[in-house]
Amino acid sequence: MAEITINGRIKVQSFYNSFLKEFPYLFPALKYPDGSPVDPDTTIANARSKSKDAYSPTEEADMSVNGNLFIETFEKRFTEQFSITCNIHLKKNGKWVATGPKYNSLSLNKASEMAESEGFDLIKI
Repeated sequence: MAEITINGRIKVQSFYNSFLKEFPYLFPALKYPDGSPVDPDTTIANARSKSKDAYSPTEEADMSVNGNLFIETFEKRFTEQFSITCNIHLKKNGKWVATGPKYNSLSLNKASEMAESEGFDLIKI
């Protein structure tokens, strides 16, 4: 299992691709504080600068993610780090659903494995 490093210089689409390569049944939906989706063609830094009015980001420039990180911890750290809301979603029969309590207390690895065994869709973007 590889570690994903996220920083402001990468495009949102590149983050999505890296994340899905490691966890193909989990999608990290990024949204601004007003609920609108982050443009996949923008960088994390550009998206962060649009969000600064609503959040106070930390000063760290990078965030590392590995499969042992719990979903709820990942979502919280991402939001604190980059001032962009991150919510993990699953897809079943073409419909998106938020992970919820059943998955939030699982590691990213375990949640992706469980989603596969429960018949969720493999996510392709």
